[in-house]
Amino acid sequence: MSDLSLFLGQLIRRPTEIRAIAPTASAAAREMARIVRPDMQAVAEIGAGTGTITRAILDRGLAAERLELYELNAAFCDRLRSLFPGTTVHNRPAQDMVNVGRGGLDAVISGVPTLPMSDEMQHAIVGSALWMLKPGAPFVQITYGTQPPLSARVRADLGLTHTRSRRIWMNLPPAQVYVFRQAPG
Repeated sequence: MSDLSLFLGQLIRRPTEIRAIAPTASAAAREMARIVRPDMQAVAEIGAGTGTITRAILDRGLAAERLELYELNAAFCDRLRSLFPGTTVHNRPAQDMVNVGRGGLDAVISGVPTLPMSDEMQHAIVGSALWMLKPGAPFVQITYGTQPPLSARVRADLGLTHTRSRRIWMNLPPAQVYVFRQAPG
């Protein structure tokens, strides 16, 4: 089964678990994984979906054993386990990473669509990720909107600075990738 057919089938069967309209395109996935280096010890991907971003992360040379995946949809988790042996796949929400994941992460890469979420949900997800990240390590977030994917309040509350990529037109819908870091102190 292709990524697209699995994605569309789950979108129809479990629409509350799927918030994107299509799997992430390879161009956007490569941009999201750009910060990954082979020498990183631990990386987490949240909202791993069908594995397009996972594939791009591993293509950067990271060992599968150093990658933890978080995904709500059980069918996607089964697919991730079969496609990416050696990774740790958690069928749990991203904010649960503080309860089950390993700390000292070198990066968190997020396919979770945070832009339409409440400030409280954004804060819960990103706050959990920051708790697990090494100081100053990146939180990478894809967005399809024209504004930052985290509200100004959440960015201020968590002391985040960011950079953003160019618009990636070869994605449905077109996307941008933001790299957030927590300011020292």
